[in-house]
Amino acid sequence: MTTMAKVTSVLVCDLEGTLTDKSGRRTSPELVARLCSLERAGVCIVLASGRGVPYQRALREKWGLRDGPLVAENGCSFYLDGEETTTFPPGKFDRDAIIYTLKDKGAERIAEFDPDKLHEITLYPKGFLAGKDYAAEEISDIYEFLLRALRGTPCRIFYTSASGEVLPRSVDKGSGLRALFEKAALPVGRTVFIGDGQNDIPAADFILDGKGRVGAPANAVEELKAVATSVAAGEYYEGALELIDFFFPPRKAGQRRPE
Repeated sequence: MTTMAKVTSVLVCDLEGTLTDKSGRRTSPELVARLCSLERAGVCIVLASGRGVPYQRALREKWGLRDGPLVAENGCSFYLDGEETTTFPPGKFDRDAIIYTLKDKGAERIAEFDPDKLHEITLYPKGFLAGKDYAAEEISDIYEFLLRALRGTPCRIFYTSASGEVLPRSVDKGSGLRALFEKAALPVGRTVFIGDGQNDIPAADFILDGKGRVGAPANAVEELKAVATSVAAGEYYEGALELIDFFFPPRKAGQRRPE
């Protein structure tokens, strides 16, 4: 078992719709600086997203964070100490067959596939990968299409602020976090989770079951707000910064962090 020495508290954050805007393209320097400050103070920063490991590692580097732990592809894998580990047994998810079915039923008329995913299947609104903006209705259309096209298929379907997601039935962000926390011996009871989407609810449940706390920005789905310890007045990254300051109050000059 890998143990992360000197970790007394953990901050787990979703990306799109939480640390960034809905599309993942914009955040604030103030939020990034706050994350780096918390990390320097000994808080373990975990990113937990539908994005893959390479994307999240590159983002951590861009933001000035250490090459730390990640939950990737909505729980399909986690990254720790330079190694990616999948969280579901091989042969339990016929990814290629599902992609074939989706294409055969017309997925590419309303959406585009994420070409970088290794485990789950992600559909974005058409033009997303080229930087085009999109409406919330396009996400709803993708989600409803997935439910119809994959009715009876052994899989799990979620939506996020930017995509529709198809995963192995046994996988979600909660199971991914559980696998990471067990491997790294992280303290669930000293953890804060911040997320916004339907796919974040299993992660919130895992943290709350372990006596941790959960925050939701104002744009979060109502189901997540209903269980959150605190709901921010602000949306997206502004709400995330508000929540971070609530759960980890900034220290005044000369003030010691409570033991």
